[in-house]
Amino acid sequence: MKTTLLTACLFAIIAFSACNSGSKKGAEATTDSATTALAAASSAVADPDTTDNIPGDQYGVNTASTETANLVRLTLKDLFKDDLAKGFIPEENRKFIFFEYDLNDDSKKEIFVGLIGGYFCGSGGCTMLLLDNQGNVITYFTVTDYPVVIDNNKTNGWKDLIIMSGGKNHLVKYNGKKYPSNPSVQPIFKMIPGDDLPRALDHVNHPYPWFKF
Repeated sequence: MKTTLLTACLFAIIAFSACNSGSKKGAEATTDSATTALAAASSAVADPDTTDNIPGDQYGVNTASTETANLVRLTLKDLFKDDLAKGFIPEENRKFIFFEYDLNDDSKKEIFVGLIGGYFCGSGGCTMLLLDNQGNVITYFTVTDYPVVIDNNKTNGWKDLIIMSGGKNHLVKYNGKKYPSNPSVQPIFKMIPGDDLPRALDHVNHPYPWFKF
C-alpha cells in the first residue's frame, strides 16, 4: 500500500513539473513574440506621403522631416495668403518638396523648396524658394528647373549653385545677402556638374514625399 502511494505521489510530482515547464516555455514564447512585435513597431518609419507607393524609409534623410515640412507649410501659407484666400491657387498646385542642406557651414541647414503646377511654373521653369532653418525666405527664385546642383566652390562664404533655367545651366553665386533670384540672367555654366555633387529637389531620379500647404 505504501509502495502504491509513493508511486502515485512520484507521478504527480513529475506531471506537475512537466506542466510547470510547459507554462514557462509558453510564457517565454509569448514574451518573445511581444518583444519582436514591439521592436518591429519601433523600427517602422512613418510615411510622410501616403499618396504614393514608396515606403517611408525609402526617402532621403534631407527630404522627409515632418518638422521641416510643417515649418515650410507655415511659410508658404503666409507668403501666398492673399492668393490662397482668393482661391487663385488650385488644390493640385498646393504641393511642395524640400531638400535640407548646410550651404554656409554654420551647422544649420538651409531649405530648398520646390513648387509645381501652372500657378508656379511656366515655360522657363518653376518657382523655388530657399529658406533659412527658421523658415525665413533667403531667395525667391523664378524660372528654375530641378534639380539644383550644389557646387563645392564658395562665394562670400556660401556654396555656389548650378541651376538650370531655359534649358541651360547657370552659375548662381551668393552676393553677401542672398542668391540672385533669376538664374537665367546669371553666367552660363558650360561644364557638366560632377555626379558626386549634391542635387537638391531631384524628384525625377530619387523618391521625394510631396507635402500639401
